[in-house]
Amino acid sequence: MGKKYINRINQLIRRIVAQLLMEESNDPRLSEVTITGVSVNRDTTRAEVYYSIIGTQDEIMEVQAALDGAAGWLRSKMAPGLRLRNLPQLVFVYDPSMAHGTRIDEILQQLHDKDAQPDDPVENTIEYRETDSVTAAQE
Repeated sequence: MGKKYINRINQLIRRIVAQLLMEESNDPRLSEVTITGVSVNRDTTRAEVYYSIIGTQDEIMEVQAALDGAAGWLRSKMAPGLRLRNLPQLVFVYDPSMAHGTRIDEILQQLHDKDAQPDDPVENTIEYRETDSVTAAQE
């Protein structure tokens, strides 16, 4: 099967799974889940669904268990919309990209806050002394 066909299947599964989790899922653990991508194998028998959630390791494990439990329900709900010869098994894989992005934002904000603080007078004295020694050496 061609790459375009597989990419269309990936996008379709991603959209359907995200929609089902948002609109039809009764499990409150799945309300904060973001589907970040899908990777279907060439014969469409297996789909790795990448998800992300911001939370502790325990919360991530709970969501993983909930998604694994809901895989059969999701598969049966998306079957009419896919119309494929092989309906893929859904395998959920945690994607830490959102957590990494949040952490990077926090670090950048801390650096920005440091830069916004007024200069330390001790640092100014050190810079002045270094400048004096350079000037004295040139004379």
